[in-house]
Amino acid sequence: MDKFDRIQHLHRIFKNRRLPVPVRVLAEELECSERNVKRLLETMQLVDAPLVYDESGRGWRYEKNEGDLFELPGLWLTGDELQSLSLLLSLLEQLGNGILNDEIVVIEKEVTKLLNARGIDPSAFADRVRVLPIAHRQLPGTLFNKVSEALLRSKRIRIGYLSYRGEKTSRDISPQTLVHYRENWYIDAWCHLRNELRTFSIARVSSAEILKTNSKVIAKETLREHFASSFGIFSGKPKHTARLRFSREIAREIALQEWHPQQQGEWDGREYLLTIPYSDDRELIQDLLRHTPHVYVEAPVKLRKKLQNKLQQGLERQLGKGLGWL
Repeated sequence: MDKFDRIQHLHRIFKNRRLPVPVRVLAEELECSERNVKRLLETMQLVDAPLVYDESGRGWRYEKNEGDLFELPGLWLTGDELQSLSLLLSLLEQLGNGILNDEIVVIEKEVTKLLNARGIDPSAFADRVRVLPIAHRQLPGTLFNKVSEALLRSKRIRIGYLSYRGEKTSRDISPQTLVHYRENWYIDAWCHLRNELRTFSIARVSSAEILKTNSKVIAKETLREHFASSFGIFSGKPKHTARLRFSREIAREIALQEWHPQQQGEWDGREYLLTIPYSDDRELIQDLLRHTPHVYVEAPVKLRKKLQNKLQQGLERQLGKGLGWL
């Protein structure tokens, strides 16, 4: 524990304890000598910490009223906390597709100063931690910021939206939850055009205007039931249950994965059976194609037929059948 960590530790001790703490006890908790504790106390007094020595309790404490309001100047964190924060900033910078960089850089500068003061190389995370985003879509920072601001201020927002099928609409939505899922950003919201909860891809938002009207308030339990009860990003109450059989080649790997919080898994010899609830099969079909030929859809039959059709279409395309451009 270095000097900075010990000062932060002392500050937290005095913030959380009302009774005076003897120097001997402080030395034990900080794992240093009593002389070092006294030097640290002197350093804290230089930054106007409201320290007083209590004769009756034979220990140090914060002044009751001033101690509640006092905080160490600047950004004071322990070495472990700084390293964790630096890692988080590095991940956000890579995951954010550039949309958060301007806002993060201010914090990064302060964290870098404190890391340098502790002899920690701030570039270590950037050099040694890799995030490999696949199929992520670039987002205009202004749109992302508007959606985030509307969410935090509980305001409705008017968006121009381009659906997956290319349909353009203008609609008012009440943002509820910001979601980062499979390398892309989404906003769960109440759609006032459709009068129901929907999930919108922020990459498909072409324009955004924050309105003065307050957002429609949706109970957390309602949101959780709607957005977390079915498989994947396509939410809603489950309409179907998929029973998937994985062959021994990938069975053990699938058994370690969570596809859904309410999934059920069981072994059948060396094969693994996974049962999950779902509402919309589009994303599920994509995952099944990814695991082909090591997965078989036992139920429902409709899902298995859809998967077979996708495989047949793909095979025909690869063989060049019916494609004039090949």
